[in-house]
Amino acid sequence: MEAASLYKTNTVIKLKVKANYGLDLVYRPQGEHYNPQYTCKLRGRVSVHCWGWISHEGVGVFHRVEGQLDVLHYQHILQNITVPSVWILHPDGIIHLQQDHFSIHDSRMIQGWLSRQANLELLDWPPRAPDMNPIEKMWSEVKRTMQET
Repeated sequence: MEAASLYKTNTVIKLKVKANYGLDLVYRPQGEHYNPQYTCKLRGRVSVHCWGWISHEGVGVFHRVEGQLDVLHYQHILQNITVPSVWILHPDGIIHLQQDHFSIHDSRMIQGWLSRQANLELLDWPPRAPDMNPIEKMWSEVKRTMQET
């Protein structure tokens, strides 16, 4: 099988986005659930955890991560989001996956899962090299765009 000329990278990022509306927080005595007297609007930022992949041909899937990312959730993302979405755009060849050295990426469970994937090749990547990681530039652009809206 010929190796695809793809450069895959993925990460999770915590976006802080300006909220155009406040969240309703209610501090109230019991039984006063809907009393507007106990409602206040909060202004500020909203954090959203996201995950995505890119290749030299463009961006791939952008996925919102609900809650905290753990090893099981990350494996689910790789198995059910990354690989299927890459195969849709690039059905032939080997997927070259580049990850940073986030503890979840380096976990035994993930490394074991990756080693059992015949059509997935993990690229060796130096630790602490965000300036060399192309997806960091994409996340910077996403953050900039979100802050402008």
